[in-house]
Amino acid sequence: MPQFLPLKNYRKAISIALLVPMLLAVVLCFHLYQVKLERQYQVYQAQFFVLAGQVEQETLAAQTVITSIRNSLAEPIRYELDADWQQNIRQQAGYFYRQLPDNGGEVVGLGRFVPTPELVAQWQQIMALGPSFNTALALIDELEAVVFVQDNGFAFVKRRDTSQSNLLTAIVESRFTPQFSQGITATSMPTRVFGNRYFALGQRLASGSLSQILLIYDVDKLAGRLQHMAFGGGGLALKGTQPGVVLATSKDYRELEEAEVRAAKLPWDGGVQFSYRPAAQPFTLNFAQEEASFSAPARYEALLELGFLILFIVFTFAAYVWLNAQVFIRPLKHFVRYLTYQENTPQATMNYAVPKDWQPWFLEIKRVVTQKRDALQQLQDNNAKLDEQVQQQKKALSRSLEAKERQAALLKTVLNSVPDLVYYKNIDGSFIGCNEAFERFIGVSQVDLVAREHQEVTERHLALLDLEQTMNRQGQSLTDTLLLEGSSYLITVSPLYNDLRKRIGTLGVARDISEQQQALTALRASEQNFKAAIEYAPNGVILLSVDRLVLELNRAARKLFTRVEVGSSLYSVFEDADVEALNDVLDHCLQERQGASELSLAQQDPKRWLHLSVSLVWDKQKNPKYFVIHIQNVTALIRARLDAERANHAKSRFIANISHEIRTPINAILGMVSILKSELDASKEQQKLEQIERAAQQLLAMLNDILNFARLESGQGKPNNQPFCLVDLVTSLSGFITPLSSAKQLAFEIEVDPFIWPRLIGDEARIKLVLMNLLGNAVKFTEHGRVGVSLSLQPDLQASGQAIKFCVWDTGPGISERDQARLFDAFTQGNESSSRTHEGIGLGLAIVKQVIQLLGGEITLCSKPEVGSRFEFTLQLERAALPDDEHHKSLFVISDEQAPLPYLTHQGSRQGSVADFKALSAPASVHYLACDNPAHVAALSQTEPGLNARWLVPDTAACTDVLPANTDALRLFAPVFYQSLSTCSMEAPRAALPEPCLLSPLLCIVVDDNPVNLDISTTVLQQRGATVVALSNAEQIVDICQKLRPDVVLMDLYMPNIDGYEASRQLRCYFDRDTLPIIALTANAHEQEKQQAMATGLNGFLVKPVTPADLCAALQDYVPDSEIIFDHPFALAQMMGKEALVRTMLEKFAKLCEEYVTTLHNTHSAPELVSLAHTIKGSAAGLGLRRLAAQARECETAAKQEQQAAIEQVSDEQARLLAAAEQTLCFISFWLKG
Repeated sequence: MPQFLPLKNYRKAISIALLVPMLLAVVLCFHLYQVKLERQYQVYQAQFFVLAGQVEQETLAAQTVITSIRNSLAEPIRYELDADWQQNIRQQAGYFYRQLPDNGGEVVGLGRFVPTPELVAQWQQIMALGPSFNTALALIDELEAVVFVQDNGFAFVKRRDTSQSNLLTAIVESRFTPQFSQGITATSMPTRVFGNRYFALGQRLASGSLSQILLIYDVDKLAGRLQHMAFGGGGLALKGTQPGVVLATSKDYRELEEAEVRAAKLPWDGGVQFSYRPAAQPFTLNFAQEEASFSAPARYEALLELGFLILFIVFTFAAYVWLNAQVFIRPLKHFVRYLTYQENTPQATMNYAVPKDWQPWFLEIKRVVTQKRDALQQLQDNNAKLDEQVQQQKKALSRSLEAKERQAALLKTVLNSVPDLVYYKNIDGSFIGCNEAFERFIGVSQVDLVAREHQEVTERHLALLDLEQTMNRQGQSLTDTLLLEGSSYLITVSPLYNDLRKRIGTLGVARDISEQQQALTALRASEQNFKAAIEYAPNGVILLSVDRLVLELNRAARKLFTRVEVGSSLYSVFEDADVEALNDVLDHCLQERQGASELSLAQQDPKRWLHLSVSLVWDKQKNPKYFVIHIQNVTALIRARLDAERANHAKSRFIANISHEIRTPINAILGMVSILKSELDASKEQQKLEQIERAAQQLLAMLNDILNFARLESGQGKPNNQPFCLVDLVTSLSGFITPLSSAKQLAFEIEVDPFIWPRLIGDEARIKLVLMNLLGNAVKFTEHGRVGVSLSLQPDLQASGQAIKFCVWDTGPGISERDQARLFDAFTQGNESSSRTHEGIGLGLAIVKQVIQLLGGEITLCSKPEVGSRFEFTLQLERAALPDDEHHKSLFVISDEQAPLPYLTHQGSRQGSVADFKALSAPASVHYLACDNPAHVAALSQTEPGLNARWLVPDTAACTDVLPANTDALRLFAPVFYQSLSTCSMEAPRAALPEPCLLSPLLCIVVDDNPVNLDISTTVLQQRGATVVALSNAEQIVDICQKLRPDVVLMDLYMPNIDGYEASRQLRCYFDRDTLPIIALTANAHEQEKQQAMATGLNGFLVKPVTPADLCAALQDYVPDSEIIFDHPFALAQMMGKEALVRTMLEKFAKLCEEYVTTLHNTHSAPELVSLAHTIKGSAAGLGLRRLAAQARECETAAKQEQQAAIEQVSDEQARLLAAAEQTLCFISFWLKG
């Protein structure tokens, strides 16, 4: 059908009518855009001048501060300096510096500090400036420092942050000095200091004067504050008196060029710029913004308004056209079409909804029927889709339920694997569930716990309910530490929420932290013990700062240097030459970054020699913190050595005295280190203790060297030939030397001839002494490369013995021929100069030479400078019998050696190659297979997978890595692999862990006049459960032992007044060896000393230094079967951990005990004895006096069985109870004194 022409003209008219209002909207919005720009410019201008006023007020405030400081300077000086104003002044190169106390500021002056009257006046003047400076820093937050500088460079500085010195350095270097003009306050350019930017606002005191007052501002803080006051997105900048910008609110701040400003027709053309500088002010405030940024808001608003107008016009016309089409045009068009086609009207026309008045009634009915048919079909389609969706939802629901069940099972498994206690409750407080740990803790299974409240389950642990109620009131998670079942628990209770953040219950988690709290307590105690060990160390310890000032010194150091105090210089007690030597050592530690250095100094008044060991301590950044100087008074050693050179008799006396005097402090050091090592856990403290222990062991080794040399020189030494194991000897050498060589990154090599017999007869101790000395020297003097020891078999005609050559070699500096001639002399070292870097007294090689001669050998030396040294000696050793072990008969050794090893053949072991093993007629008889070749091990592991023999291989990675997985192999020490096959147990049982040595309930008296050794012995014994009474002398030892009746007495032999020998003789008059064992403790290691002690009646003999293991072993046989006399931990627990309350109760019990003793003497009837014994039993047991309580219990039982109403004589049990009461009374008196 052709287009209906009236409608074509109708559409053209509508389009023209739409364009006209849209053009009017564009013109209107452009006009509004210009108006908005003008108004925005006016607002910017007003805001800028308000901001300029604020900047002007801040500037006036700064000038007011400067004026206040000038006024303070103009006032007469009234400040009186303290008497110590010259202290703590640090003189540096070119200037001096002092930080005033109580954060009073800092004083810096050029040149050397000399307290002249002018300097005193300047000092008084600047001390009066403190309040003004403090006020300035308090009022101006952006102010970083206030500085007053005088003409001569003397400056007073008050900084906000004094933790860094970079800003102070910049001030001293005049990097903040402005360019001044006459009578005008000036500013400096920004200066970057340690990552921050600063500038100064300052003023001269007078024209032509260099004296000035500076206010140093933090640029970033001031820029941040200016940024908060910025507006419109533009940039703000401050300019000072010097060209350039002092600070700006943005890094890309740019001012407009003057040509751009003059060419602008409108104020904002080319950009907006404002500038303001008040009269006589140092700052100019600038504002700049580019035109695009300035006009963007107005342009955005104008375009937005234009868009809204256009949309309004378009939608209005669209609504009008649509309504017109629906109401008139569309029905008219279809009606015309219908009139044109009549009955042949297209289906599309019949489907349109037109007014019913326009169509016949029968066409309307047809349309309704068509709609119903279509609606039914649509309903069927929708039902099918709905059924499909229901099936999909059912499957999804099923999968969701299965996933939730898996998640619940997984959650239960996770909770049960957690060691913490976990439970969760409903909103009403009833249990929902818990993990297995909580079940064990509460004692109720989860099945019985669910749906029940806490009070229904148990009456214990009600503190959990209190914590939950507190959480309910506060509505948030709570964490607290509670004591439950004797253990500390860290408990967290939290509310449970569902997906809608609605609370549905409570979750509780508890963790046992008892071990952590005990560890924390032990750590604190160990720290106190460590400090006490340093304080009471027999050698002086001084902590020296990098600036050479004393930071701390212990009691021994204070005794050595009475004039040295904390904060003073250590140089005042030494001569100039010694000061120079000490300075060299300290500088060497700093420059070479070495850990330790040593030197010896001599003091003239009083005459004494001091040995100083200097260690440098660094922080985590490897910056030096302070020096640790260990000072040992070696006067006795030096004098003894000089006396030894003059007379052999004096030398012997010196050796005897030094043995006793040095072993006593060594015993103190090693004992204290042992105590602290058992109490400290931190690796850093353990390392320090190991250093102290090694130093003490070195000192002990020196002492032993002296004694050994004396014995050898006097001809007293005789070889002690006994059977020994070669494997043990080599293993011991490796265990001693390997840590030393590893510490210096040296390779340590051991070579042992496999044909050397595994068990030999000889003096093992002296052979080990020789090898230890030689290997120790090799490691000491070798800085790079390798050290090693080799044992090789030499041709020997004796059938029963072997000639073994021992060789110790190194790649060290070597020894010149001139030094080799005197190398084996006593008290001599290869480098005898004062600058030698290695310690020692020069007896090691002298002892080595004499011991080897004693054993029948001769030592030789082959050395070249810068190549290394080689020490060799040969000893004739007899073969010893080998262990008879049936397992060796089932051992097959795969060896590349051509000849079989005789000792393995002697024990029945078979030897051969891989082919020999495969050719065995009965391979099942081989239960053990040994091989040191990784290729053979790998080949047999692959070709013989069913091999049912246990491997014996060297403990090297090459062999162990090729073994099959999960192989039960026995790994033997590689250098003595073949000898180990002969001596080791094939089954290789695990060594049982030694049981800890417990001495409870031993009651021991320790007598020692040395307070440190007395304290160490007491502590070691108490740590192992013994009850100790410590005595510093033996003057009343008989009376004390009669009352206290100890189980054993540990007696020092050398004490003033009454020594150990005399005290032992007095005790033996009243007690025999079995009734009262006495063990001697002495620093004298001579055999005749032991014989004299045993002849006096002593039961044992211990030589200082005594290890805790040796001490416990000596006392183990005297531990009684009775109860402990006093259970201190139990008493402390009874008194709620209050030590003062324990002492008070013991004092009260001591008074009661005196009454008990009196009553016991006057008790003669069984009922009275029963009542009294029962009273004593209860009182003693409550305070942990277990031995008295046990004796009272036995006495009560015996008295109840007594048939007579009256007792004429005191029974045995009553007598023992009386003795126990007197013993307890005596013990309490000593315990209260301690």
